[in-house]
Amino acid sequence: MTDIAHDEPLTRQDRLAELTPIFDALAAVAARGEVPGPELLARAAAAQPLLAGLASDPADGEPYSRSILRVDDQVEIMLARWRPGHSCAPHDHGGSGGFVVAVEGSFHERRFGWDESRLVVDEAAIHEQGTAIHISPEVIHDMAAETAGLSLHLYSPPPTSMRVFDLQRAEALELVGNYGAWIPQGDHPRIPFTALTPKTALVKPVIWVAHTTRYRGGSTEFAIAAATMGRELAAAHPDAEVIVSGLHRKADFQTQLAQLALTGRVISQLHLISHSGMYGPMFGTTNWPEQFSPHEWRDMTIPFATDGRAYFHACRTARWFAPFFADVFGVATYGNHNYTTVSTRKDRFAWAGRQPAARPNLYMIAAPGKKSHGWAGSFRKYLGCAAEPMTESEPAATHPERSYDRVAELYDRAYADIRVREAEWQWVANRLASAHADLGRRVRVLEIGCGNGALLRALDDNGNIDFAVGLDSSEGMLTRARERNRDRGRLRFGKVSGPALDIPDDHVDVVISFLSFRYLDWDPVMAEIRRVLAPGGRLWVVDMVEQPVRIRELPVLARSAVAHLRTRRTRPQFATDLAALTQHPDWRNMLQHNPIRAEHEYRWYFGSRFPGTKLKTLTATPSARVVAFDSGPLAKGQTAPLSYP
Repeated sequence: MTDIAHDEPLTRQDRLAELTPIFDALAAVAARGEVPGPELLARAAAAQPLLAGLASDPADGEPYSRSILRVDDQVEIMLARWRPGHSCAPHDHGGSGGFVVAVEGSFHERRFGWDESRLVVDEAAIHEQGTAIHISPEVIHDMAAETAGLSLHLYSPPPTSMRVFDLQRAEALELVGNYGAWIPQGDHPRIPFTALTPKTALVKPVIWVAHTTRYRGGSTEFAIAAATMGRELAAAHPDAEVIVSGLHRKADFQTQLAQLALTGRVISQLHLISHSGMYGPMFGTTNWPEQFSPHEWRDMTIPFATDGRAYFHACRTARWFAPFFADVFGVATYGNHNYTTVSTRKDRFAWAGRQPAARPNLYMIAAPGKKSHGWAGSFRKYLGCAAEPMTESEPAATHPERSYDRVAELYDRAYADIRVREAEWQWVANRLASAHADLGRRVRVLEIGCGNGALLRALDDNGNIDFAVGLDSSEGMLTRARERNRDRGRLRFGKVSGPALDIPDDHVDVVISFLSFRYLDWDPVMAEIRRVLAPGGRLWVVDMVEQPVRIRELPVLARSAVAHLRTRRTRPQFATDLAALTQHPDWRNMLQHNPIRAEHEYRWYFGSRFPGTKLKTLTATPSARVVAFDSGPLAKGQTAPLSYP
């Protein structure tokens, strides 16, 4: 730091600029969950004149003033000037931790703990000038300055909410936003101490409501929704311990899990309010709570109760994430089919206005919207459409509806000849012909998710394949594939029950996933795909995705509509068989548990794994489309575990 003596008065900007080095050093310590050592504290003490010039005086009736000096993704730095002899109210820090530096004066601190439903003093200490007071996320404390005092507060992550404890009324006030540790004016949600008393895990299971603090540049709305949910769950489940946490980073989620496991508690309900899992690339970071990639979830231990459930209150979590989570952790998992939004009512959409943070209660609901249903969906939402119920996913081992077995016969009848899907078929056939010409020999093919084998049969008819292996998880579909292709010596079919492929290394020239990539566990199977591909081999993916049509895509929509009508006219039996399939209750039930994904998920995934590649739109409807992906020639190499982007 530069010399703090100056001839001319310093502006606020000048002071902050000179304090930047010490702030950077202190912030790094807070982000690591540590406290500053003697050398750093000495630097903070030397900065007292600069800090004193930044502190305002306390307002009437308030024990200290609050001057926010810095707030970013990692840390909040706040400066407080204390009224002599005045104490703040007991308070927590909204799940954040950090430290307080006594810059000027001495401070009396009391720390509180629960004695049944009473908040009592556990310990008291005096902190002299130049010392640091460690604040862990679970601390409830109050402070008072003996004389005029100045304290520097660093919290990581930046707290978005806090509880202030009213000892006289035995109630806690839930404050969201820029509040200090005193009882504020106005109406604020209050929780009786009896509802907050920590419960013994053997008797009281945990309901954990967690929310990301990174929602589109601000998290106040999520914090209010989480607090609202916590109050309602506490009222509905008086025998449970309800914990509401703000999560700034992935590590915060894992730390909370570790604390629960350490104390022997189990989770009966996990609620996470966030962006949808696996949507990380759009934010340009890998560190947010909703950015756990599949391999990171698999490596995690979550202490669920035997009847535990998980709820992911985020956009499109029912599409792939809820089934995935249910399989990994063996619990019923709930997600939303469409996009989520904040509402002042939980039964239907009600706009929270331009200042939603001023609302005492907010809810996360799923509803049609512009991203899921175009402008028509947005219009329906603002007319007050009903909230959509969350979709339940059971582990696959206990939920046969997710299998194609029940619809195998109907599917086989409709798609005996895959060439009825003209655009998709031509895209694959043309590329296989090019690969045949480039290699100067017939092509070795693997299809993952081969269904009834119709695609491989049609490719075999064209005479461009040396041999082809079709793998699928549905025994019913494989039975039909084997029956239809008994006369095809170049084709064989096998069952796959996970990402591992029973195929030798460097065995095939092309891997195809035709209308099945949405069902795969992308990264683990990608490692297998690279293993079985010969050097220079390619991955081709054709799949249906959800995406409202854009204006520039109207020509594609028109061509697709014409082609659809032509197919219905020239192949009337296919139209009849397709209607029988798509209108059958078993098909609709299967789709409910295997919905298509969003187009941007494919763009983000392939963009992260194969830089420079793009999706091609083959056909379109008003709300969905079929896209195709060609990886280009791939060199041999490993697929590192994914952490977006």
